[in-house]
Amino acid sequence: MKTNSSGNGSEAVNEFEPILFEIIEGAIESARREMEIQVERTARSTIVREQHDHRSGIFDAHGNSVTALSFASVPTPVMKKFAGNIHSDDVFIYNDPYKSDGGITHLGDICITRPVVFEGRIVAYVQVFGHVNDLGGLTPGSVPLTAWEIFQEGFTVPPVKLYDRGVRNEALYDTILNNTRFVDDLRGDIDSFVNACGIGVTRVLELCERYGTEALAQTFEGLLARCARSLRETVLPMIPDGQYTFEDYCEYVNVQPREPRHYVKLRATMTKTPEGVNFDFTGTDPQIKGSLNWPANDRYYAKSLGTLFIAFAPDMVINDGVNEVVTCTLPKRTVLSPEWPAACGWRTFPLLRILDVGLGILGKAVGGYVPAPSESISSYGLHGLNSEGEYFLLREITGAGSGARPFADGADTVDVAPESKNMPAEFAETNFPVRIMRLGLRQDSGGAGTFRGGLGYYKDIEILIDGELLIHSDRATLQPWGVNGGKAGKGSIWLLNPGTPDEEVLPGKSDAIPVKPGDVLRVLSPGGGGWGDPLNRDASSVLLDVRRGLVSKESAKSEYGVIFLPTHDDYELEVDTETTEAQRERIRADRPPPKMFERGENYYRLVAEGEIVPTTDDQEMLVPAG
Repeated sequence: MKTNSSGNGSEAVNEFEPILFEIIEGAIESARREMEIQVERTARSTIVREQHDHRSGIFDAHGNSVTALSFASVPTPVMKKFAGNIHSDDVFIYNDPYKSDGGITHLGDICITRPVVFEGRIVAYVQVFGHVNDLGGLTPGSVPLTAWEIFQEGFTVPPVKLYDRGVRNEALYDTILNNTRFVDDLRGDIDSFVNACGIGVTRVLELCERYGTEALAQTFEGLLARCARSLRETVLPMIPDGQYTFEDYCEYVNVQPREPRHYVKLRATMTKTPEGVNFDFTGTDPQIKGSLNWPANDRYYAKSLGTLFIAFAPDMVINDGVNEVVTCTLPKRTVLSPEWPAACGWRTFPLLRILDVGLGILGKAVGGYVPAPSESISSYGLHGLNSEGEYFLLREITGAGSGARPFADGADTVDVAPESKNMPAEFAETNFPVRIMRLGLRQDSGGAGTFRGGLGYYKDIEILIDGELLIHSDRATLQPWGVNGGKAGKGSIWLLNPGTPDEEVLPGKSDAIPVKPGDVLRVLSPGGGGWGDPLNRDASSVLLDVRRGLVSKESAKSEYGVIFLPTHDDYELEVDTETTEAQRERIRADRPPPKMFERGENYYRLVAEGEIVPTTDDQEMLVPAG
């Protein structure tokens, strides 16, 4: 392989450029993974280390993301503020949602940025951001539902230098650590992010030394161009030109007295042309007096929605090249474009809902051949004093079932964060005053369909101390909807002391629920929506689901029309073929025509009561005959 290694930063790319492109692409993706492994092995807080709520990314010299899975932070705030004052071994830190170019959208996410300087010139940037355990604010964990200003949510850090040419700003470091309830956790996380960025810098410098800066820059340009080309040449031809509108809702029931709205609407219209796609969010609700605002920007929303197009091209790698093809239009002062100092700690819920809106839009465009939605972040927290008198915060993201696809069932108990993990019972019981009494899949939670929605969690947690619960979930009332005749998945349910005289249904969003030793919290997280007519599901698949305990015999009969021969052991069940065929014909004759988007009985009840007023035409869309 010929290269010019003159060291002047202008090395010629050899005739094996496609091979070199693959080598460098593989190297930067390997570097990104190595950075994330470093965080996982050295971070301190459970939410970062155990549940993988962090990302690493590599960016070109212009601030464009060239690696996958890094759509949360961007280096442009640092590049703008410190133009001409960025040096080798500088380390930048920030978490201010209103000074982050849309990359950081709530205070819990701390971003560390480092430049890659080769022979006196910036050739790239590397970043790590992660959701740290606590940065002050009204509640432990720094995501209070009831906040109406960002000042109530925690400590805000604008883009600043944590290290100046390798020397740490001890005053800044101490000030940040002084604004958390859990100093050791935050110190460990920040140091972990800094060290992981050091690995990224080293790996990119190795590429510069081995292949030259010109080869690196051309690879970066090629990765961006490949993403844009895949969208234009592969994805766009699959989507008919036209305009398509869809809307969905986040729940905010009885959370903030200053905010009377119970359901916050997100609405978008997609205009598709042969040249590209635009999502216009006109019709989305104004920003609220609460923490469900999401202060991102048009580029970030375009990248988020761009990930949905992977359904049309599974091998496509999404990076900042998506912004060449996908654009967004944002009216001012909506929940997706709030003005400072609006609270935004729980922007997680509109973050998920915007993807559902995108799925609905694409479903309209392509006749329902898209995955059904899910609600893949349901979380709880427990805080108080442990047996040694130390203050603690246990926080867990339980995940939920993903939506069924046009070719397969949804996955069970997944989290929206890539490569996320559940918290092992042994870890929770060793480090926190809890006992995990039961952990399994929530039967019948996945929406029925030709392909079934994934199942949510069924988890019982015994609490061993006096403390307080935090519950942060959505889709308690408005379920993940089904597609193309599929049924809606079940919504979230939180129970205290289930099956006892003291059983209590807890609100899906609450910052302070007192608990005492011996109380049991039952977590029933949502299931994903189903896809396709349940009566078309293969009876043998229903049989297998029942044998495994994923679907009850009652649901098999009522939802799928499958009836079994009498037996005393469910493992020996067999389908009664003749009776099943008759049952399915009976259900078809009695039911209304299947909907393209089945939103669940609660939604239609709220529409009838006037609590929700639809403004799109999807409510009564039917599955086309045949």
